Amino acid sequence: MTAPRRGRLRRLTFRRQFYPQLVRIVATKLAGRGGRGGAFVSLMGGVGDLVNLFPTLAGLHARGRVEMGTGGAAYRALVARSPHVDAIWSPFVYQPRRAAHRRIIRAALGPFYDRVILLDSFDPRWWEKGVHLARLYAEACGCEPPARGLVHLADEDRRRGAAHLERHGLREFVYVALVIRHRRPLRSWPLAHWHELLRWLAARVPWPVVVDTAGSDETDLPGGCARLADVDLLAKAAVIERARLFVGTDGGLTHIAAALGVPTVAVHLGFPAESSRALGDNVTVVTQARPFQDPALTRPDAVARAVDARLGAA
Repeated sequence: MTAPRRGRLRRLTFRRQFYPQLVRIVATKLAGRGGRGGAFVSLMGGVGDLVNLFPTLAGLHARGRVEMGTGGAAYRALVARSPHVDAIWSPFVYQPRRAAHRRIIRAALGPFYDRVILLDSFDPRWWEKGVHLARLYAEACGCEPPARGLVHLADEDRRRGAAHLERHGLREFVYVALVIRHRRPLRSWPLAHWHELLRWLAARVPWPVVVDTAGSDETDLPGGCARLADVDLLAKAAVIERARLFVGTDGGLTHIAAALGVPTVAVHLGFPAESSRALGDNVTVVTQARPFQDPALTRPDAVARAVDARLGAA
C-alpha cells in the first residue's frame, strides 16, 4: 500500500473510533453496570477545550451522573482527574460534520441516558458568533458560563512535577510554551519573534526562563534560556502551576496556566480572542488587529509590554 493510501486509511479509521466505544457502552449498560440516566457528554476538542468545559461539568454533575466520551491518552488522563466525571469512554472520536455520525451516537445512547450532549462543533464558522466556547459549552449543558477554566491535579501529579523541577534545580522560573506548527501558519508566531522575546525575557526577569518546545516544528532557542525536558501532561501542568509567569500562544498549556491562576500572557493568533481566549483575571491577552491576519504583525515589543504589565499586576 502506498503512503498516500495509508494516510487516507488512517484518517478514515481515526474518525470512526467511536463505533467500538458505542459497542462497549451499550454492552456495559445492558449488563446492568454503571447505571442508567444522567448525561453523556462528548468533547474530543483539545486540551484547552477540556479546560474550558470542566467548570460546566461540575455544574452538570450536581444534577446527576456524568459520563464522557473524549479523545486519546492525554485527554483521557486529564478527564480522569475530574471528580465530576463518573465514567470515561476513550478514544471517542467521530466526524462532527457528518450528520450520520451524530444520529448514530444519539440513537445508540439515547435509551441509556437522560441527555446525550455532543459538544464538538460541526459549524465551520462557529467563531463568527462572537461567543466564547466556554459559554457555548455551558449553554449546551444548561449551566452558567464560567469566568475561568478549571484543571484538576492530584497530589501524585504535583509530586512528579516537583521532582522534575528538583532534578533541574528550578524553584522560581518563567515558563514559555513555544509551539510553531507549519500546518497552522495563521496560529504560529514566527521563530524570530520568539527569539527576540526570549532574549528580552532573559535580560528582564530575575528568574530562569524555561522553554517548552514539545510538539513544535521549530525548536531552536537563543542563549540564556533552558529547554524543559519533556514530561507527561499532568506533571507538566503541576510544573506550570509553580511558575512565576507563563507566556504562550492560544494553546492547551496557556489555558491550563490561566485556569491554575498563574500570571499569564497569551499571544492570541488566529480565531478572534472573544471566541476562544484563555479566561481569567490573571491573563493578559495580546490580540491581533484582525483575526487570521499575518502573525508576524504581532510584534515582540507588544508582548514585552504585556509582560511588564502582568508582572506589575501580579
